[in-house]
Amino acid sequence: MSEAEPLRIEVLGIEELIRVASTLHVSMINVDEERKIAFTFLMPIASLAPVIYFTRLDKVPREKFAHFNRITGRIRFSDEISAEPNEVSVLLIKVKTGGLFP
Repeated sequence: MSEAEPLRIEVLGIEELIRVASTLHVSMINVDEERKIAFTFLMPIASLAPVIYFTRLDKVPREKFAHFNRITGRIRFSDEISAEPNEVSVLLIKVKTGGLFP
């Protein structure tokens, strides 16, 4: 049995990727500093193929978290997790993508 090829969806910037990640069960974005790519995975229940949402970065975030306020839509970055009731903290993980992206 061959592996299912991932579906790659490019979003229009880190802000859009943060919005996508904030809706997932695990709010996390992988950041490849060397290739300047950020991405997150969605594994649909009815499919064997993962969906990879990604964006190319002009500037790599140095902070550990992005915070998305679901009421105002404001996005901010910080090195500490947020305790604000309307904010979702999205963890930014530094990774090496290897052959994941052509």
